[in-house]
Amino acid sequence: MKILAVGPVFADSFAHNVVVTLRAMGHTVICEAGTKRRHHGNRYINAFWSALFEGFPALEHCYFDRLVRRARKFQPELVLVTHSRVPPQVVAKLKQSCSGKVVCWYTDPIIALYRQYLLAAPYDAVFLKEPFLVRVFREKLGTNAHYLPECCNPMWHKRMSLTEEARARYGCDLAALGSLHYWRATMLKPFAGYDLKIWGRNAPAWVKSDVRDKYTNHFVTCEEKARAFSAAKIVVNTTLYAEIEGVNCTLFEAAGCGAFQIAEWKPVLPQLFEPEREILTYRTGHELKEKVDYYLAHPQEQAEISDRSHARAHREHTYELRLKRIFDILGFTTAACEPAEKLAASRREQ
Repeated sequence: MKILAVGPVFADSFAHNVVVTLRAMGHTVICEAGTKRRHHGNRYINAFWSALFEGFPALEHCYFDRLVRRARKFQPELVLVTHSRVPPQVVAKLKQSCSGKVVCWYTDPIIALYRQYLLAAPYDAVFLKEPFLVRVFREKLGTNAHYLPECCNPMWHKRMSLTEEARARYGCDLAALGSLHYWRATMLKPFAGYDLKIWGRNAPAWVKSDVRDKYTNHFVTCEEKARAFSAAKIVVNTTLYAEIEGVNCTLFEAAGCGAFQIAEWKPVLPQLFEPEREILTYRTGHELKEKVDYYLAHPQEQAEISDRSHARAHREHTYELRLKRIFDILGFTTAACEPAEKLAASRREQ
């Protein structure tokens, strides 16, 4: 198929993983950012563009003219938007500009809904990782909304062999991933005296914390992220408080890398991994501390758990499978949904 992907494409971004997977599946894909914001980009530049568009709404619509023109010229069978910043009027123009379906796969928490454009945009379908939001969209707004959790990309979310240099750089007892905000800082405060590394590049000066010196100010992506996860004895997954029933992408990426992970228990988690057998879980900060201390003292008990989570992540929770689910819901042909390996095999036979 011809697919127009909308979202910022940089190493290991959500849009990047979507695009490389679609191309591996044999589709023709072009990209358009559809936003000036970039996760883990310069926060001052991000703030500038947000303020500019808020102060001058007409500029925002002019910015999206390029997206509409590309859709009109390319005539995709599918426009797949990967964030919530496309105005409803622009979504309507996209639908008028091409005969393909226009959908959004939104994977951020509720607090990142920006101006709530997603609630009013006339998408043909919306895919959400948060079951609570799916119910709200369906029951209150009448939106064609579907539950679709995040996933891992086996191209680089995989087990990595570590050199001595890599072990020295990434090795630690505990690893965490993401921006340093007060939620993560407070959750990790009990481990301020531990061998802890927090990987990310967004630590505002106003966040004062005992774990600030554990923040690396280094954004790990792709295979480097896999090395960071593989070198840690335990990955501590501090799910943001705004994730109500769903889980975050770290759950799948750490599992895909074969890391031993302790993640917050969420209502949807048992549908994805078997708690305490594939993913260790915690419900309170006290329970998290107890499990961290226990498994640091008993590393021999980690291997089977991480092996099971790794196998299930690659078996059931990949971008390819999630995209196939989107195609199935939209009613695209079976050929469009075939896994990349089968497509490649059929082409070799031809």
